[in-house]
Amino acid sequence: MKLCAIQIPFAQNPADAEKSVEIAIAELNKCDASCDLILTPEYTNAPGKFPKGELLPFAKAHTAKLIAAAQDAARRCNAIVAVNHLAEFAPGEFRNVTRVFDRSGNMAGEFCKQHLPVAEKKSGVADNYTWSFREPAIVEVDGIRLGFLICYDTYFSEYIVHLAYRKPDVVLVSSYQRAERHDVLRFLNQNLAFTCNAYVLRASVSMGENAEVGGNAMMVDPEGHILAEFGSKVGTLSCDVDDIHYKYMRSNSFGGDMIPNDQFVSQGRTPWSYRPAGSMTIPGEKEYPYPRICAHRGFSKAAPENTMAAFGAAVALGAPEIELDVRFSKDGVPMAIHDDFLERVSNGTGVIQDHTLEELKKLDFGVHFNEKFAGTTISTFEEVLAKFARQVIINLHIKSVGETYPEEYFKKIIALLEKYDMMEHVYFMATPEIYDVAMKYAPQIPRCMSADAGMWEIVDNAIKCNCQKVQFFTPYYNQEMIDRAKAHGMICNLFFSDTPEDIPRLFDMGIDTILTNDYHLVAKAAEKYIASKGK
Repeated sequence: MKLCAIQIPFAQNPADAEKSVEIAIAELNKCDASCDLILTPEYTNAPGKFPKGELLPFAKAHTAKLIAAAQDAARRCNAIVAVNHLAEFAPGEFRNVTRVFDRSGNMAGEFCKQHLPVAEKKSGVADNYTWSFREPAIVEVDGIRLGFLICYDTYFSEYIVHLAYRKPDVVLVSSYQRAERHDVLRFLNQNLAFTCNAYVLRASVSMGENAEVGGNAMMVDPEGHILAEFGSKVGTLSCDVDDIHYKYMRSNSFGGDMIPNDQFVSQGRTPWSYRPAGSMTIPGEKEYPYPRICAHRGFSKAAPENTMAAFGAAVALGAPEIELDVRFSKDGVPMAIHDDFLERVSNGTGVIQDHTLEELKKLDFGVHFNEKFAGTTISTFEEVLAKFARQVIINLHIKSVGETYPEEYFKKIIALLEKYDMMEHVYFMATPEIYDVAMKYAPQIPRCMSADAGMWEIVDNAIKCNCQKVQFFTPYYNQEMIDRAKAHGMICNLFFSDTPEDIPRLFDMGIDTILTNDYHLVAKAAEKYIASKGK
Protein backbone atom coordinates (compact mmCIF):
# COMPACT_ATOMS: atom_id res chain seq x y z
CA MET A 1 0.00 0.00 0.00
CA LYS A 2 1.40 3.39 -1.00
CA LEU A 3 1.07 6.24 1.49
CA CYS A 4 1.40 9.84 0.26
CA ALA A 5 1.78 13.06 2.24
CA ILE A 6 1.54 16.43 0.50
CA GLN A 7 3.73 19.28 1.80
CA ILE A 8 3.16 22.87 0.65
CA PRO A 9 4.77 26.23 1.48
CA PHE A 10 3.49 28.19 4.45
CA ALA A 11 2.48 31.61 3.16
CA GLN A 12 3.37 34.90 4.83
CA ASN A 13 0.56 36.81 3.10
CA PRO A 14 -2.75 36.14 1.29
CA ALA A 15 -1.18 36.36 -2.17
CA ASP A 16 1.30 33.61 -1.35
CA ALA A 17 -1.51 31.62 0.28
CA GLU A 18 -3.24 31.60 -3.11
CA LYS A 19 -0.12 30.03 -4.59
CA SER A 20 0.13 27.44 -1.80
CA VAL A 21 -3.47 26.32 -2.32
CA GLU A 22 -2.73 25.97 -6.03
CA ILE A 23 0.35 23.89 -5.22
CA ALA A 24 -1.76 21.57 -3.06
CA ILE A 25 -4.29 21.16 -5.87
CA ALA A 26 -1.48 20.57 -8.37
CA GLU A 27 0.00 17.85 -6.15
CA LEU A 28 -3.41 16.18 -5.87
CA ASN A 29 -3.68 16.33 -9.67
CA LYS A 30 -0.24 14.68 -10.04
CA CYS A 31 -1.20 11.66 -7.95
CA ASP A 32 -1.65 8.49 -10.00
CA ALA A 33 -3.07 5.01 -9.62
CA SER A 34 -0.09 3.88 -7.55
CA CYS A 35 -1.33 6.01 -4.62
CA ASP A 36 -3.58 4.34 -2.05
CA LEU A 37 -3.81 6.87 0.81
CA ILE A 38 -3.22 10.62 0.34
CA LEU A 39 -3.13 13.26 3.10
CA THR A 40 -2.94 17.06 2.89
CA PRO A 41 -1.55 19.41 5.59
CA GLU A 42 -3.45 21.52 8.10
CA TYR A 43 -5.49 24.42 6.68
CA THR A 44 -4.92 23.35 3.08
CA ASN A 45 -7.51 25.92 1.96
CA ALA A 46 -5.85 28.77 3.93
CA PRO A 47 -2.18 27.88 4.57
CA GLY A 48 -0.64 31.09 5.83
CA LYS A 49 -0.77 34.37 7.74
CA PHE A 50 -3.75 36.66 7.26
CA PRO A 51 -4.66 40.15 8.45
CA LYS A 52 -7.33 40.15 11.13
CA GLY A 53 -10.70 39.09 9.76
CA GLU A 54 -9.41 37.71 6.46
CA LEU A 55 -8.64 34.07 7.34
CA LEU A 56 -12.18 32.66 7.34
CA PRO A 57 -13.38 34.43 4.15
CA PHE A 58 -10.23 33.25 2.34
CA ALA A 59 -10.81 29.66 3.47
CA LYS A 60 -14.45 29.78 2.41
CA ALA A 61 -13.52 31.10 -1.04
CA HIS A 62 -10.93 28.35 -1.62
CA THR A 63 -12.75 25.31 -0.27
CA ALA A 64 -14.83 24.16 -3.23
CA LYS A 65 -11.94 23.91 -5.68
CA LEU A 66 -9.76 22.07 -3.15
CA ILE A 67 -12.45 19.53 -2.28
CA ALA A 68 -13.24 18.98 -5.95
CA ALA A 69 -9.56 18.20 -6.60
CA ALA A 70 -9.49 15.79 -3.66
CA GLN A 71 -12.60 13.95 -4.85
CA ASP A 72 -11.24 13.79 -8.38
CA ALA A 73 -7.95 12.36 -7.08
CA ALA A 74 -9.84 9.73 -5.11
CA ARG A 75 -11.77 8.60 -8.17
CA ARG A 76 -8.89 8.92 -10.65
CA CYS A 77 -6.33 7.13 -8.47
CA ASN A 78 -8.80 4.74 -6.81
CA ALA A 79 -7.34 6.08 -3.56
CA ILE A 80 -8.47 7.19 -0.11
CA VAL A 81 -7.93 10.96 0.21
CA ALA A 82 -7.94 12.90 3.49
CA VAL A 83 -8.06 16.69 3.29
CA ASN A 84 -7.62 19.03 6.23
CA HIS A 85 -9.26 22.42 5.82
CA LEU A 86 -11.30 25.11 7.51
CA ALA A 87 -14.91 24.12 6.89
CA GLU A 88 -18.09 26.10 7.52
CA PHE A 89 -20.36 23.84 9.60
CA ALA A 90 -23.01 26.48 10.15
CA PRO A 91 -23.26 30.10 8.99
CA GLY A 92 -20.16 31.78 10.41
CA GLU A 93 -19.02 28.68 12.33
CA PHE A 94 -15.74 27.35 10.95
CA ARG A 95 -13.99 24.26 12.26
CA ASN A 96 -10.56 22.80 11.65
CA VAL A 97 -11.51 19.45 10.12
CA THR A 98 -9.94 16.49 8.32
CA ARG A 99 -12.41 14.92 5.91
CA VAL A 100 -11.91 11.51 4.34
CA PHE A 101 -13.10 10.63 0.83
CA ASP A 102 -13.36 7.01 -0.25
CA ARG A 103 -12.17 5.61 -3.58
CA SER A 104 -15.39 6.74 -5.22
CA GLY A 105 -14.95 10.32 -4.02
CA ASN A 106 -17.71 10.09 -1.43
CA MET A 107 -17.14 11.48 2.07
CA ALA A 108 -16.51 8.55 4.42
CA GLY A 109 -16.13 10.51 7.65
CA GLU A 110 -14.40 13.38 9.39
CA PHE A 111 -12.52 14.51 12.47
CA CYS A 112 -12.66 17.99 14.01
CA LYS A 113 -9.56 19.13 15.87
CA GLN A 114 -9.89 18.46 19.58
CA HIS A 115 -7.26 20.80 21.04
CA LEU A 116 -7.16 24.37 19.74
CA PRO A 117 -4.36 26.71 20.85
CA VAL A 118 -5.26 30.20 22.02
CA ALA A 119 -4.18 31.87 18.78
CA GLU A 120 -6.45 29.63 16.72
CA LYS A 121 -9.46 30.40 18.90
CA LYS A 122 -8.73 34.12 18.62
CA SER A 123 -8.74 33.84 14.84
CA GLY A 124 -12.42 32.89 14.99
CA VAL A 125 -12.15 29.11 14.57
CA ALA A 126 -14.89 27.39 16.61
CA ASP A 127 -14.13 25.13 19.57
CA ASN A 128 -17.62 24.83 21.12
CA TYR A 129 -17.86 21.17 20.09
CA THR A 130 -14.78 20.31 22.20
CA TRP A 131 -16.51 21.12 25.50
CA SER A 132 -18.21 17.78 25.95
CA PHE A 133 -17.20 14.17 25.56
CA ARG A 134 -16.22 13.02 22.06
CA GLU A 135 -14.44 9.72 21.58
CA PRO A 136 -11.52 9.94 19.14
CA ALA A 137 -12.89 9.49 15.64
CA ILE A 138 -12.24 6.33 13.65
CA VAL A 139 -13.18 6.31 9.97
CA GLU A 140 -13.07 2.87 8.40
CA VAL A 141 -12.58 2.58 4.65
CA ASP A 142 -12.03 -0.78 2.95
CA GLY A 143 -11.29 -2.39 6.29
CA ILE A 144 -8.60 0.20 7.18
CA ARG A 145 -9.20 1.97 10.48
CA LEU A 146 -8.10 5.60 10.19
CA GLY A 147 -7.48 7.67 13.33
CA PHE A 148 -6.71 11.38 13.44
CA LEU A 149 -4.73 14.11 15.13
CA ILE A 150 -4.40 17.69 13.97
CA CYS A 151 -1.29 19.68 14.90
CA TYR A 152 -1.68 20.66 18.60
CA ASP A 153 -3.49 17.37 19.28
CA THR A 154 -0.18 15.52 19.00
CA TYR A 155 1.05 16.87 22.36
CA PHE A 156 -1.75 15.44 24.51
CA SER A 157 -0.69 12.04 25.78
CA GLU A 158 -4.03 11.31 27.52
CA TYR A 159 -5.86 11.79 24.22
CA ILE A 160 -3.35 9.67 22.32
CA VAL A 161 -3.85 6.84 24.82
CA HIS A 162 -7.61 7.09 24.20
CA LEU A 163 -6.99 6.99 20.45
CA ALA A 164 -4.83 3.88 20.94
CA TYR A 165 -7.77 2.25 22.72
CA ARG A 166 -9.79 2.60 19.50
CA LYS A 167 -7.26 0.44 17.57
CA PRO A 168 -6.40 2.53 14.49
CA ASP A 169 -4.37 1.03 11.67
CA VAL A 170 -3.13 4.44 10.49
CA VAL A 171 -3.09 7.75 12.36
CA LEU A 172 -3.40 10.70 9.99
CA VAL A 173 -1.64 13.84 11.25
CA SER A 174 -2.33 17.07 9.38
CA SER A 175 -0.18 19.75 10.92
CA TYR A 176 1.58 23.10 10.98
CA GLN A 177 3.92 22.95 14.01
CA ARG A 178 5.88 25.75 12.38
CA ALA A 179 8.25 26.34 15.31
CA GLU A 180 9.02 22.69 16.09
CA ARG A 181 12.47 21.28 15.34
CA HIS A 182 12.69 18.30 13.02
CA ASP A 183 14.14 16.09 15.76
CA VAL A 184 11.20 16.91 18.03
CA LEU A 185 8.74 16.14 15.23
CA ARG A 186 10.44 12.77 14.77
CA PHE A 187 10.17 12.02 18.48
CA LEU A 188 6.51 13.04 18.71
CA ASN A 189 5.45 10.90 15.77
CA GLN A 190 7.59 7.92 16.71
CA ASN A 191 5.99 7.97 20.16
CA LEU A 192 2.56 8.31 18.56
CA ALA A 193 3.11 5.27 16.34
CA PHE A 194 4.60 3.24 19.20
CA THR A 195 1.77 4.14 21.62
CA CYS A 196 -1.07 3.53 19.14
CA ASN A 197 0.65 0.49 17.57
CA ALA A 198 -0.26 1.99 14.21
CA TYR A 199 1.32 3.58 11.18
CA VAL A 200 1.57 7.37 11.24
CA LEU A 201 1.13 9.43 8.07
CA ARG A 202 1.99 13.09 8.66
CA ALA A 203 1.52 16.02 6.24
CA SER A 204 2.74 19.53 6.99
CA VAL A 205 3.83 22.90 5.62
CA SER A 206 7.37 23.90 4.67
CA MET A 207 8.77 27.01 6.35
CA GLY A 208 11.40 27.49 3.66
CA GLU A 209 13.90 25.45 1.69
CA ASN A 210 16.57 25.40 4.42
CA ALA A 211 14.32 25.70 7.46
CA GLU A 212 15.13 23.47 10.43
CA VAL A 213 11.66 23.85 11.91
CA GLY A 214 8.19 22.93 10.69
CA GLY A 215 7.60 20.81 7.63
CA ASN A 216 9.03 17.28 7.78
CA ALA A 217 6.11 15.26 6.50
CA MET A 218 6.81 11.63 7.40
CA MET A 219 5.70 8.04 7.68
CA VAL A 220 6.40 5.99 10.80
CA ASP A 221 5.70 2.28 11.36
CA PRO A 222 4.14 0.77 14.53
CA GLU A 223 7.57 -0.06 15.93
CA GLY A 224 8.54 3.61 15.80
CA HIS A 225 10.80 3.35 12.75
CA ILE A 226 10.73 6.36 10.44
CA LEU A 227 10.09 4.97 6.98
CA ALA A 228 10.39 8.28 5.12
CA GLU A 229 10.62 12.00 5.91
CA PHE A 230 10.58 15.13 3.79
CA GLY A 231 12.50 17.82 5.66
CA SER A 232 11.57 21.24 4.29
CA LYS A 233 10.87 20.19 0.73
CA VAL A 234 7.71 21.01 -1.19
CA GLY A 235 5.84 18.27 -3.03
CA THR A 236 4.57 14.80 -2.22
CA LEU A 237 6.35 12.27 -0.02
CA SER A 238 5.52 8.63 -0.83
CA CYS A 239 6.28 5.33 0.87
CA ASP A 240 5.21 1.72 0.28
CA VAL A 241 3.91 -0.33 3.20
CA ASP A 242 3.58 -4.10 2.96
CA ASP A 243 0.80 -4.67 5.51
CA ILE A 244 -1.25 -1.68 6.66
CA HIS A 245 -2.74 -3.80 9.47
CA TYR A 246 0.66 -4.74 10.94
CA LYS A 247 0.94 -4.57 14.74
CA TYR A 248 4.16 -4.60 16.70
CA MET A 249 4.32 -7.69 18.93
CA ARG A 250 6.56 -7.86 21.98
CA SER A 251 7.17 -10.21 24.87
CA ASN A 252 4.92 -9.78 27.87
CA SER A 253 7.90 -9.07 30.15
CA PHE A 254 11.19 -10.89 29.63
CA GLY A 255 10.64 -14.39 28.32
CA GLY A 256 6.85 -13.99 28.28
CA ASP A 257 4.31 -14.66 25.54
CA MET A 258 4.17 -12.28 22.61
CA ILE A 259 1.40 -9.66 22.79
CA PRO A 260 0.61 -6.40 20.92
CA ASN A 261 2.66 -3.48 22.20
CA ASP A 262 -0.40 -1.35 23.08
CA GLN A 263 -1.80 -4.23 25.16
CA PHE A 264 1.51 -4.59 26.99
CA VAL A 265 1.15 -1.00 28.20
CA SER A 266 -2.60 -0.87 28.81
CA GLN A 267 -2.68 -3.96 31.05
CA GLY A 268 -0.59 -2.20 33.69
CA ARG A 269 -2.29 1.18 33.62
CA THR A 270 -3.47 2.61 36.99
CA PRO A 271 -5.57 5.63 35.95
CA TRP A 272 -6.81 6.33 39.47
CA SER A 273 -3.31 7.61 40.27
CA TYR A 274 -3.16 9.92 37.24
CA ARG A 275 -4.26 13.48 36.69
CA PRO A 276 -8.09 13.59 36.58
CA ALA A 277 -9.06 13.54 32.93
CA GLY A 278 -11.65 12.28 30.51
CA SER A 279 -15.37 12.74 30.14
CA MET A 280 -15.95 13.29 33.87
CA THR A 281 -13.98 16.53 33.88
CA ILE A 282 -15.24 19.96 32.84
CA PRO A 283 -13.52 23.15 31.66
CA GLY A 284 -11.96 25.22 34.42
CA GLU A 285 -13.24 28.29 36.24
CA LYS A 286 -11.77 30.73 33.72
CA GLU A 287 -13.10 28.79 30.72
CA TYR A 288 -16.55 27.57 31.70
CA PRO A 289 -19.20 29.83 30.17
CA TYR A 290 -21.83 31.95 31.88
CA PRO A 291 -24.56 32.13 32.99
CA ARG A 292 -24.22 29.41 35.62
CA ILE A 293 -26.20 27.87 38.44
CA CYS A 294 -24.20 27.03 41.56
CA ALA A 295 -25.47 24.33 43.92
CA HIS A 296 -25.28 26.02 47.32
CA ARG A 297 -23.68 23.58 49.79
CA GLY A 298 -24.45 20.97 47.15
CA PHE A 299 -28.00 19.97 46.26
CA SER A 300 -28.92 20.97 49.79
CA LYS A 301 -32.68 20.68 49.34
CA ALA A 302 -32.31 17.01 48.43
CA ALA A 303 -29.59 15.93 50.89
CA PRO A 304 -27.85 17.23 54.02
CA GLU A 305 -25.86 20.37 53.19
CA ASN A 306 -22.09 20.18 52.71
CA THR A 307 -22.15 16.37 52.67
CA MET A 308 -20.95 13.96 50.01
CA ALA A 309 -24.59 13.11 49.29
CA ALA A 310 -25.43 16.74 48.51
CA PHE A 311 -22.30 17.32 46.44
CA GLY A 312 -22.73 14.03 44.60
CA ALA A 313 -26.34 14.78 43.74
CA ALA A 314 -25.39 18.17 42.31
CA VAL A 315 -22.49 16.81 40.26
CA ALA A 316 -24.60 13.91 38.97
CA LEU A 317 -27.24 16.39 37.77
CA GLY A 318 -24.60 18.36 35.88
CA ALA A 319 -24.01 21.32 38.17
CA PRO A 320 -21.06 23.34 36.84
CA GLU A 321 -20.45 24.76 40.32
CA ILE A 322 -20.93 23.76 43.91
CA GLU A 323 -20.49 26.08 46.88
CA LEU A 324 -18.58 24.56 49.76
CA ASP A 325 -17.81 26.05 53.19
CA VAL A 326 -14.51 25.35 54.94
CA ARG A 327 -13.74 25.52 58.65
CA PHE A 328 -10.93 23.84 60.56
CA SER A 329 -11.09 21.19 63.26
CA LYS A 330 -9.19 21.40 66.55
CA ASP A 331 -6.35 19.37 65.04
CA GLY A 332 -6.09 21.56 61.96
CA VAL A 333 -8.05 19.57 59.36
CA PRO A 334 -10.17 21.57 56.87
CA MET A 335 -13.79 20.41 57.06
CA ALA A 336 -16.82 20.96 54.84
CA ILE A 337 -19.20 22.76 57.19
CA HIS A 338 -20.91 26.13 57.24
CA ASP A 339 -21.75 26.77 60.88
CA ASP A 340 -19.29 27.50 63.64
CA PHE A 341 -21.54 25.50 65.96
CA LEU A 342 -22.55 21.88 65.49
CA GLU A 343 -26.13 21.84 66.79
CA ARG A 344 -28.05 22.78 63.62
CA VAL A 345 -26.41 20.26 61.29
CA SER A 346 -25.48 17.34 63.55
CA ASN A 347 -26.25 15.55 66.80
CA GLY A 348 -23.19 17.15 68.35
CA THR A 349 -22.82 20.27 70.44
CA GLY A 350 -20.35 23.08 70.72
CA VAL A 351 -17.88 24.77 68.41
CA ILE A 352 -16.32 22.79 65.56
CA GLN A 353 -12.85 24.20 66.36
CA ASP A 354 -13.07 22.53 69.78
CA HIS A 355 -13.40 19.04 68.25
CA THR A 356 -10.78 16.85 66.59
CA LEU A 357 -11.36 15.10 63.29
CA GLU A 358 -11.83 11.81 65.10
CA GLU A 359 -14.48 13.33 67.35
CA LEU A 360 -16.30 14.98 64.45
CA LYS A 361 -16.40 11.75 62.46
CA LYS A 362 -18.37 10.09 65.27
CA LEU A 363 -21.23 12.58 64.90
CA ASP A 364 -24.30 12.15 62.71
CA PHE A 365 -24.67 14.89 60.08
CA GLY A 366 -27.73 13.42 58.35
CA VAL A 367 -30.41 12.61 60.88
CA HIS A 368 -31.43 16.24 61.44
CA PHE A 369 -32.18 16.57 57.72
CA ASN A 370 -34.07 13.31 57.35
CA GLU A 371 -33.94 9.99 59.16
CA LYS A 372 -33.13 8.31 55.85
CA PHE A 373 -29.75 10.06 55.97
CA ALA A 374 -28.96 8.82 59.47
CA GLY A 375 -25.32 7.87 59.78
CA THR A 376 -24.05 10.49 57.34
CA THR A 377 -20.68 11.73 58.52
CA ILE A 378 -18.96 15.07 58.12
CA SER A 379 -16.68 15.36 55.09
CA THR A 380 -13.18 16.68 55.10
CA PHE A 381 -12.27 19.10 52.34
CA GLU A 382 -9.83 16.49 51.05
CA GLU A 383 -12.53 13.84 50.78
CA VAL A 384 -14.60 16.14 48.59
CA LEU A 385 -11.63 16.89 46.34
CA ALA A 386 -10.65 13.22 46.08
CA LYS A 387 -14.12 12.30 44.86
CA PHE A 388 -14.99 15.24 42.61
CA ALA A 389 -11.66 16.69 41.40
CA ARG A 390 -12.09 18.60 38.13
CA GLN A 391 -15.68 17.34 37.75
CA VAL A 392 -17.06 20.61 39.07
CA ILE A 393 -15.96 24.16 39.84
CA ILE A 394 -15.86 24.89 43.56
CA ASN A 395 -17.02 28.20 44.93
CA LEU A 396 -14.87 27.80 48.04
CA HIS A 397 -16.28 29.82 50.91
CA ILE A 398 -13.42 30.16 53.39
CA LYS A 399 -15.03 31.06 56.68
CA SER A 400 -13.48 33.85 58.72
CA VAL A 401 -11.92 33.13 62.13
CA GLY A 402 -11.20 36.68 63.27
CA GLU A 403 -9.43 39.86 62.26
CA THR A 404 -6.61 37.89 60.65
CA TYR A 405 -6.59 34.51 58.91
CA PRO A 406 -3.93 31.95 59.93
CA GLU A 407 -1.42 31.43 57.14
CA GLU A 408 -1.01 27.76 58.09
CA TYR A 409 -4.73 27.24 57.42
CA PHE A 410 -4.49 28.82 54.00
CA LYS A 411 -1.36 26.84 53.11
CA LYS A 412 -3.21 23.60 53.89
CA ILE A 413 -6.06 24.60 51.58
CA ILE A 414 -3.66 25.39 48.76
CA ALA A 415 -1.70 22.17 49.30
CA LEU A 416 -4.88 20.13 48.89
CA LEU A 417 -5.96 22.05 45.78
CA GLU A 418 -2.55 21.38 44.25
CA LYS A 419 -2.57 17.72 45.32
CA TYR A 420 -5.87 17.08 43.54
CA ASP A 421 -5.13 19.28 40.51
CA MET A 422 -7.95 21.69 41.37
CA MET A 423 -6.12 25.00 41.02
CA GLU A 424 -7.98 25.70 37.76
CA HIS A 425 -11.37 24.54 39.06
CA VAL A 426 -11.80 26.73 42.12
CA TYR A 427 -12.33 30.32 43.19
CA PHE A 428 -12.34 31.77 46.67
CA MET A 429 -15.31 33.42 48.30
CA ALA A 430 -14.15 35.27 51.38
CA THR A 431 -13.67 38.56 53.21
CA PRO A 432 -10.78 41.07 53.03
CA GLU A 433 -8.67 39.69 55.89
CA ILE A 434 -8.56 36.30 54.13
CA TYR A 435 -7.61 37.93 50.85
CA ASP A 436 -4.60 39.52 52.56
CA VAL A 437 -3.27 35.97 52.83
CA ALA A 438 -4.69 34.72 49.52
CA MET A 439 -2.96 37.40 47.48
CA LYS A 440 0.32 36.41 49.12
CA TYR A 441 0.14 32.66 48.55
CA ALA A 442 -2.28 32.12 45.63
CA PRO A 443 -2.79 35.33 43.65
CA GLN A 444 -3.63 33.32 40.52
CA ILE A 445 -6.84 31.88 41.97
CA PRO A 446 -9.86 34.14 41.31
CA ARG A 447 -11.29 35.98 44.31
CA CYS A 448 -14.98 36.62 44.97
CA MET A 449 -15.89 39.22 47.57
CA SER A 450 -18.28 38.06 50.25
CA ALA A 451 -21.09 40.28 51.51
CA ASP A 452 -20.08 39.28 55.05
CA ALA A 453 -17.71 42.24 55.08
CA GLY A 454 -20.51 44.68 54.30
CA MET A 455 -23.69 44.17 52.32
CA TRP A 456 -23.86 47.54 50.59
CA GLU A 457 -20.06 48.04 50.53
CA ILE A 458 -19.37 44.79 48.69
CA VAL A 459 -18.30 46.37 45.39
CA ASP A 460 -15.95 48.82 47.13
CA ASN A 461 -14.40 45.94 49.08
CA ALA A 462 -14.03 43.91 45.90
CA ILE A 463 -12.22 46.76 44.17
CA LYS A 464 -9.86 47.19 47.14
CA CYS A 465 -8.98 43.47 47.10
CA ASN A 466 -8.66 43.35 43.31
CA CYS A 467 -11.41 40.72 43.12
CA GLN A 468 -12.59 39.17 39.90
CA LYS A 469 -16.06 38.46 41.32
CA VAL A 470 -18.61 39.71 43.83
CA GLN A 471 -21.30 37.65 45.54
CA PHE A 472 -24.33 39.78 46.35
CA PHE A 473 -26.59 38.74 49.22
CA THR A 474 -30.36 38.89 48.72
CA PRO A 475 -31.93 41.44 49.14
CA TYR A 476 -28.88 43.72 49.52
CA TYR A 477 -28.21 44.50 45.87
CA ASN A 478 -29.55 46.65 43.06
CA GLN A 479 -28.96 47.39 39.40
CA GLU A 480 -26.54 50.21 40.19
CA MET A 481 -24.30 47.86 42.20
CA ILE A 482 -24.35 45.24 39.46
CA ASP A 483 -23.50 47.83 36.82
CA ARG A 484 -20.64 49.19 38.89
CA ALA A 485 -19.19 45.73 39.41
CA LYS A 486 -19.47 45.06 35.66
CA ALA A 487 -17.75 48.36 34.89
CA HIS A 488 -14.77 47.06 36.88
CA GLY A 489 -14.75 43.79 34.93
CA MET A 490 -16.26 41.65 37.70
CA ILE A 491 -18.42 38.56 37.44
CA CYS A 492 -21.58 38.90 39.55
CA ASN A 493 -22.82 36.08 41.77
CA LEU A 494 -26.07 36.19 43.74
CA PHE A 495 -26.87 34.31 46.90
CA PHE A 496 -29.54 33.09 46.44
CA SER A 497 -32.73 32.08 44.60
CA ASP A 498 -34.77 28.90 44.88
CA THR A 499 -37.53 30.33 42.71
CA PRO A 500 -37.39 29.28 39.03
CA GLU A 501 -39.51 32.25 37.99
CA ASP A 502 -36.79 34.64 39.23
CA ILE A 503 -34.08 33.31 36.95
CA PRO A 504 -34.77 35.27 33.71
CA ARG A 505 -35.01 38.56 35.63
CA LEU A 506 -31.76 37.96 37.52
CA PHE A 507 -29.82 36.98 34.42
CA ASP A 508 -31.22 39.98 32.53
CA MET A 509 -30.03 42.24 35.36
CA GLY A 510 -26.49 41.02 34.77
CA ILE A 511 -26.16 38.29 37.39
CA ASP A 512 -23.77 35.67 36.01
CA THR A 513 -24.04 32.93 38.64
CA ILE A 514 -27.05 32.21 40.83
CA LEU A 515 -26.58 30.14 43.95
CA THR A 516 -29.48 27.89 44.85
CA ASN A 517 -30.45 25.22 47.34
CA ASP A 518 -32.88 23.65 44.89
CA TYR A 519 -30.48 22.87 42.06
CA HIS A 520 -32.70 20.71 39.88
CA LEU A 521 -35.63 23.13 39.51
CA VAL A 522 -33.52 26.26 39.17
CA ALA A 523 -31.12 24.63 36.69
CA LYS A 524 -34.07 23.66 34.49
CA ALA A 525 -35.22 27.29 34.46
CA ALA A 526 -31.71 28.40 33.56
CA GLU A 527 -31.53 25.90 30.70
CA LYS A 528 -34.78 27.27 29.33
CA TYR A 529 -33.48 30.84 29.58
CA ILE A 530 -30.17 29.99 27.88
CA ALA A 531 -31.97 28.19 25.07
CA SER A 532 -34.25 31.20 24.53
CA LYS A 533 -31.20 33.43 24.13
CA GLY A 534 -29.47 31.04 21.74
CA LYS A 535 -26.40 30.82 23.98
